[in-house]
Formats: sequence, C-alpha cells, structure tokens
Amino acid sequence: MSTPPAPPAPTPAPPTPPGPPPVGWWHRNRWALVALPLALALVVVASGDRVRSLWWEQGLHRPTSAAPGATVTFHQDLRDGLGGTFPLDVEVRLDGVGDAADLPDGLELPPGSRAVQVDLTLGADPDVVLVGCRLAVRDTAGTRYDYVANAWGAWQATVPCVPEDATGPWPSLGDVDDALSAPDGGSTPRPATWSVSRVVVVPDGVDVTDVVLWWQMPHHVRLEVER
Repeated sequence: MSTPPAPPAPTPAPPTPPGPPPVGWWHRNRWALVALPLALALVVVASGDRVRSLWWEQGLHRPTSAAPGATVTFHQDLRDGLGGTFPLDVEVRLDGVGDAADLPDGLELPPGSRAVQVDLTLGADPDVVLVGCRLAVRDTAGTRYDYVANAWGAWQATVPCVPEDATGPWPSLGDVDDALSAPDGGSTPRPATWSVSRVVVVPDGVDVTDVVLWWQMPHHVRLEVER
C-alpha cells in the first residue's frame, strides 16, 4: 500500500504595507496653536480698552481750569439716565479757601482734622439743572477730600453748588415726574448769580492747592487756590 502524497505547503500571505505614522497632539492642533497668540493678543487689547475706559470715566481727567480769582465758563452734555442728554452751562469763581471760622451746626471734628471753608460764586440760567454737583479740595499730592453733607454730626446742604432754598430744577425722572412733589427748594426760582460757602473736613497739615467741582466724570471745573 502506497503512502499518500503530503499536502502542499500553504502560500505565505503578502506582507501588510505600513500605515501612516501616528499623528501626535501637537500636529493635530497645529492650526489652533498658530491662532492662539493672536487670540490672546485680542483678549489683552479688549481688556485693556475696558480698563482704560473705566479708569477714564471714573476719574477727574478733563479739567476746565481757572486761575485764582478768575471766573471760568463750564459746559458739559450730561447723561440723563433716560437714554438722552441735557446741556449744562455754568460760570464758577473761587472766592476763597481757608479755615472755617464757624462750624456747621452739630459738626464735631475728628481728632487730627480741621474744617476748611470753600467760598464760591456761580451763575447760570434759572432753568439749567445744576443738582447733582459734587465738590472737593485737593492737596499738593493730588489727594482729593470730598465734601460730605451729612457727617460728623453736621447736616449741610445736600447739593453744594446751589442755594438750599432755591436749587432750581432737578433732573427729569421721565414719566414719574408728575407723580412726585417738588424737592425742597426745587420750586423756588434760582437767581442768576449766587454765592455758597461749604465746609470740607481734611486732615491737619493738608495744604489745599485747588478746588474741584463736577457733575459727571471725567469733565470737571478746577479752581486754583491763591498761594
């Protein structure tokens, strides 16, 4: 009996061609990495613009100045809170700055402080809205000391730049104006010119160099003090 022939050897499979090399993370994200510096630069610029705008709008950076004893004419278009604006035109003169001879009723000076009296003469048409003004004095270093109406036991005028009994018109509140009664002094016609004296509390030793008056920053009136 003969032996059966051996089966033929299997044909080897052809080798698998090599695939593409693995793609790394840096290669996959190369375009995003290229754009990243530009995106960061845009973010920095936008943030810087916002910071500069905030710094500019929240500080006294645009003065209308007057030499000692001179009268300055100040104009500003104020935002009314209703989406519009209204004009403000006023003349201001600094008549004097010095230690207050008479303190406001009830004022008790804190230790290490003194009371400075600021005398102003102003002029404006009776229908110009001046309510909302703020007053301060500054020293040689530019430090600002604001006028505070109700502090240290005293009650001074709420609006420092107008007569208490004749403030003139108040800013409009829109549709609710008719439902509100006129504030104290708001219904009394304001004179064409008037003078006010306000007391500002400052630390002992402060040398007042100028007086500032403003409505909406950054614009303001700067009045130099005679040396």
